[in-house]
Amino acid sequence: MKKRVLSLLLAVITVFSVFGMTSTAFAAGSKQVFSHYSKKGKYKVSSFEFTLPASNDFTYKVWYPKNIKKLSKRPVILYCNGTGSNYTMDNETSSVLTKAASYGYVCLCNTDKNTGTGASMDAGMTKLIAYNSDRGSKLYNKLDLTRVGIAGHSQGATCTMNLSDPAQYTNSKYYKAIFAASLPTNALAASSLQNCPYDSAKVTIPTCLVAGTGFTDSKFICPIKTSLNPNFANIKSDVYMARMKDVEHAGSFEAMHPYMLAWFDYQFYGKAFAAKAFTGKKPELKANPEWQDFRYKLTPKTATIKRAKGAGKSLKVSWKKQNTASGYKIEYSTNSSFKGKKVVTVKGAKNTSVKIKKLKGAKTYYVRVRSYIKVGKKNNYSSYSEVMTAKVKK
Repeated sequence: MKKRVLSLLLAVITVFSVFGMTSTAFAAGSKQVFSHYSKKGKYKVSSFEFTLPASNDFTYKVWYPKNIKKLSKRPVILYCNGTGSNYTMDNETSSVLTKAASYGYVCLCNTDKNTGTGASMDAGMTKLIAYNSDRGSKLYNKLDLTRVGIAGHSQGATCTMNLSDPAQYTNSKYYKAIFAASLPTNALAASSLQNCPYDSAKVTIPTCLVAGTGFTDSKFICPIKTSLNPNFANIKSDVYMARMKDVEHAGSFEAMHPYMLAWFDYQFYGKAFAAKAFTGKKPELKANPEWQDFRYKLTPKTATIKRAKGAGKSLKVSWKKQNTASGYKIEYSTNSSFKGKKVVTVKGAKNTSVKIKKLKGAKTYYVRVRSYIKVGKKNNYSSYSEVMTAKVKK
């Protein structure tokens, strides 16, 4: 009985969402980045379908640039459906993925109406990898498996969380960025209505979380206090968050997808134009009057120490450069537990070595490094590098 009531509630919400969308959802098209990615890209698009009868009997569809044989390897987007929906039922999904392919992406979706666990999309990814190695395939040697993004709406956003978890899927190693629209609260995802719990604390790749401020998102499926904020805090990588005003749950992905294309162009290629939506002194997502609650958290990757060597009563320390770092903290101590440690700060990403002088002679020093990114007045630190030792002479 309880499950029937929950299913009925979701159906009512879906109908409310479809008819409750306002024209405000599309007003942001006048903004520079949003407007650009609202239009079709330069490539004509082809598609094909396949089924996996030995796996799950779902049908999968692939959209790709028509002249893919003449192009360099293409980035990939896996799109995960929301509850009760798929590309055969929702023309908007096909439209968005066709547009993504017109920007040079190879896109994959399927007919699974309950993608949340990630299982059906993982099977699809495995098939894509096989196509990339199959000389008879249209996609042979044309997929850039170093640039694979996962996107999803509602339960599909739950799918993105699970797909990126290496404890669940070995294909997680391919995924480099997530775009999650209207991510349900974990309580809702774990309920009998969806049966697909997730743990955003296991997400370690850059993520963009978006939702609408309409009733169905803000009060039930993706509230800012019980979904966006805690997931924003949990994700262990760069993460951006924003909400589009007056957009209801059912229409959120379609309304927001131009920023998905910008997000993946930014993450995969570092395109300066696309980055304007998320970075700089005035990120478009912050300045855009159709959006609110823009936040971001930058988490530098674990630092890598290259060398620590004694030179007289000095230490020479070097480490690998991190392009996004604001600087580095070098910690050293004569104690392996770093009790009584001292810290040297080196500002700037390009500076990757330091000489520490006036040390005590005839001592072995333990050295480690971590990078940091300055966000406002706060520094976000990476994990420590491995520890190296160096002996200082008398």
